[in-house]
Amino acid sequence: MANPIHLEGTTLEGGGQLLRLATCLSALTSTPINITTIRGKRFGGGGLKAQHLTSVQWLGNASNARMSGVGLKSKEITFTPQSRIASGLEWRNGGDVHIKQNTPGSVNLVLQAVLPYILFANIGSADAKVKKKIRVKITGGTNVSNSPSCDYVEQVLAPMLSLIGIPPIETQIHSRGWSQGGARLGSVTYSITPLTKPLPAFQLFERGDVKSIRATIIAPKEAEQRFRDEVDVMFERREEGMFRSTQPDVQITFEDSMHEKRFYLLLVATTTTGVKLGRDWLYDHVVRVGKIDSIISSIVKKVFNDLIEELDHEGCADEYMRDQLVVFQALAVGKSNVYGGKRKEVLLEPSLHAKTAHWVAKELIDVHFDDDGGCEGIAFGADQDYNTAESVVVDETASVLKKLKVDKD
Repeated sequence: MANPIHLEGTTLEGGGQLLRLATCLSALTSTPINITTIRGKRFGGGGLKAQHLTSVQWLGNASNARMSGVGLKSKEITFTPQSRIASGLEWRNGGDVHIKQNTPGSVNLVLQAVLPYILFANIGSADAKVKKKIRVKITGGTNVSNSPSCDYVEQVLAPMLSLIGIPPIETQIHSRGWSQGGARLGSVTYSITPLTKPLPAFQLFERGDVKSIRATIIAPKEAEQRFRDEVDVMFERREEGMFRSTQPDVQITFEDSMHEKRFYLLLVATTTTGVKLGRDWLYDHVVRVGKIDSIISSIVKKVFNDLIEELDHEGCADEYMRDQLVVFQALAVGKSNVYGGKRKEVLLEPSLHAKTAHWVAKELIDVHFDDDGGCEGIAFGADQDYNTAESVVVDETASVLKKLKVDKD
């Protein structure tokens, strides 16, 4: 067995994403790794929290990995997979997976860690020709501060992955779990269809015009009308600057958060090329009696301003989506490009999270990302016998998803 690749956990973003992506790629490619100073830039000294431990243990079990140092608050682990996918896992050919957490750690950060593995691990196996859904139920927090919500996953992440060639992912929220208003556990099931052949390269070049906006409000029932009014007013004020010459359809949905201190807003813009751009905020400041109106106003103003920034640069992925696409670019067949947009005629730099994902992918599987957001993938699974590879392209002229066959026969 080769010596493990060493990753310093304080590199760049220095948080949990480095750990999640590293262990996922390690499990997929059977590459041993050693991570030190885990989450070393996080408040409180870092180390593995329950959510990180859950992800590492699941990936370790799936890849029959030898693990050392894997425990709560651990700051160093060694992770040595023995095979791409362990034998005897019933879910590999379609079935149920239940990943349980005893704390409201983000279910969607757990999903971030395991999703590429579930999608790619079975490529080339004898059963991979049959498309069978895997139902992944995760218990924990569905709406957690500084983490993607299940609403963002359903409305932005899943559609964007479908746009680049990933089979549609279905979301079923059983109950919400919160980090605000008192910790509460919830659960959500994601129905995932694993890939049966390598992922073709994808090209996200042109965003297109905004054709619709969806606002998802989750707040105390008594705050509903105030929230709706604030959103309506903000749309009226921002309409010309946000949407160029278009008049997008606007949809507002409301859900009772069932707690006086739980306020959440998600705005998602859909463009003529199918691109989804989202920004949100789970309010995480002190909620004082008599200040609800100002809280709602602050939430609406912040999320609208954040979305406007995303729309202004005309990129094909929002800040949080861009780093989620990194692993798919790295594993695809051929060069995939994600246009990140420009600000004042200068290419928009990737976020620190995206740069961290670039670094991890380079260290583990030796892929490189250029300044334009391009990456030549390792063609994961392409050593099998396949007749074609396809490049998925999103562009302005087509206004739809196109598939261009290349290297046929």
